[in-house]
Amino acid sequence: MRILVVDDAPGIGLVLGRYFERAGHQCEHLTDAFAALESLAHGPRPDVILIDLIMPRMGGRDLVLRLQERPETKGIAVVLASGYEAGQADLPPAGSFRAVVGKPFDLPELLRELELAAACVTHLS
Repeated sequence: MRILVVDDAPGIGLVLGRYFERAGHQCEHLTDAFAALESLAHGPRPDVILIDLIMPRMGGRDLVLRLQERPETKGIAVVLASGYEAGQADLPPAGSFRAVVGKPFDLPELLRELELAAACVTHLS
């Protein structure tokens, strides 16, 4: 599975990248939503994207909305990450993402959630 992590914290990308790669998956980490849009326009298509809700310049909510506008990224599975309680987070519309996971991460649970999200989208395609 190809995983794209979009989170402004470099340490999170390092830890998740190592964990996912040890589990047999490919992982790319980008610290900026604009870099993610650029990568998605020109790079390989991920099976699932893990997006932090709170980032500078463009937050996760706006990134998800942009992904939904583009035909080439509309069908990619999206899982959101947040340190806030679900009721406190500014979530994008229902149907534009598969799940919200809390920070700090439980790594095995996070990986299961990403695999489930990718499998659901693959099954629906």
